[in-house]
Amino acid sequence: MGKSKIIDPAEITDENRPFVIEWLNDRSAFHTWFSTLVTGSFVLISLFGKKPNFTEPGGVVLFISLGLLALSLVANLVCVWSIPSWKYRVSANTINNALGMRRELAITAWFGVICFICGITFGFIGNT
Repeated sequence: MGKSKIIDPAEITDENRPFVIEWLNDRSAFHTWFSTLVTGSFVLISLFGKKPNFTEPGGVVLFISLGLLALSLVANLVCVWSIPSWKYRVSANTINNALGMRRELAITAWFGVICFICGITFGFIGNT
């Protein structure tokens, strides 16, 4: 029996390179959409909700909510801006292991999603 080759799932090969590029295109589309969602939520809370301030507990909660939404937007923009660089590196064959790329995008994306969920939750609490 021949030895079977163990394939590292993070390894970028000539066979899976187009699929990695497609995955990065999908991630870019998601983060662009999510940035739009976060921006819209920020606008809705700041324009149509109560006004954030430091004199009332609800105003402080709204201020925290807007801060969390701003952090979420920054995290999404970091992903959107870093993806073209990753696509270039994958296309130019300058990286052969996608572990760092996947880790960076995952950490930044989850940070953005958690900030968004907390921001929306605080926004609803502050507007009640």
